[in-house]
Amino acid sequence: YAGASSAKSSNVTSFSGAKLEAKSKFEVTYNNFPAWAQRDIQDAVNVWAANFQSSVPIKVEATWGRSAVYGLLGSARPGNYFNNFVNAPDPTLWYPSALANALAGRDLDKNNPEIIIQVNSVAAWDTRNDGNPSGSEYDLQTVFIHEIAHGLGFLSSDSYEPFFNFGSIEQPTPFDAYLQLDDGRRLSDLPSPSIELGRALTNNLSWSGAKGIAANGGVIKPKIYTPARYENGSSVSHLDEATYAQSGVNALMTPNLDAGEVYREPGPLLLGMMEDMRNKPPAGRSEEHTSELQSRETI
Repeated sequence: YAGASSAKSSNVTSFSGAKLEAKSKFEVTYNNFPAWAQRDIQDAVNVWAANFQSSVPIKVEATWGRSAVYGLLGSARPGNYFNNFVNAPDPTLWYPSALANALAGRDLDKNNPEIIIQVNSVAAWDTRNDGNPSGSEYDLQTVFIHEIAHGLGFLSSDSYEPFFNFGSIEQPTPFDAYLQLDDGRRLSDLPSPSIELGRALTNNLSWSGAKGIAANGGVIKPKIYTPARYENGSSVSHLDEATYAQSGVNALMTPNLDAGEVYREPGPLLLGMMEDMRNKPPAGRSEEHTSELQSRETI
């Protein structure tokens, strides 16, 4: 059975109850969500409304249901991607809906939501709305702040084929273009599909944006999560777990959340990286490449 859906707009307030200046307006459609969960999600939406600048309302479609993936708390993706639009910082890159609309100053796809989020209904959630989960409970507001970041553009468009170890990026995004290998080459400039790109997805990657670097201390480039064994849904689209798991507010965008962990703001590193994506990414080091693609099965 499908539950009723409802749509709400965010009213931004601080956690002390003081009114904050909203930088954007989020409109959330809740599918099957219990009332307690809607309250937690609305608080997460308010956090992003105060931190993400856009004159175009951001439509979010959120669905509450059982996940078939063990241990998954939630997942998110942009509703669509756009390139070569007016005011695009780099017309060759594909910008997620909410960011593209913010840059263009208009809704480029009025018929679809900008962000699509799914939340696992059977996870061990703290249902009390108290921001104080036990050591065996997860905080839904924290998960939603994290997932909205993915929907706004903190997400690689890469894919990895584990049998032949090929990596692919069919539509490079600004997130992909800001990721660099140790030798200075951009992830988005590598041949696709290729074993070379597959290697890059399982080796050191770092963020090249000036604002992200400044928020990371000003010298060291932020490190991206790229374990030697590719993890679908986690690799490349998160900050490095070992580097940032104990870093306070900057730990929000690591791939794993422990029971009892609570975050109530995006943190300066995430916000710096999000601001970088509103500008044209720096050029990577050029190098001649030969394709390593010899044979591939149709998948």
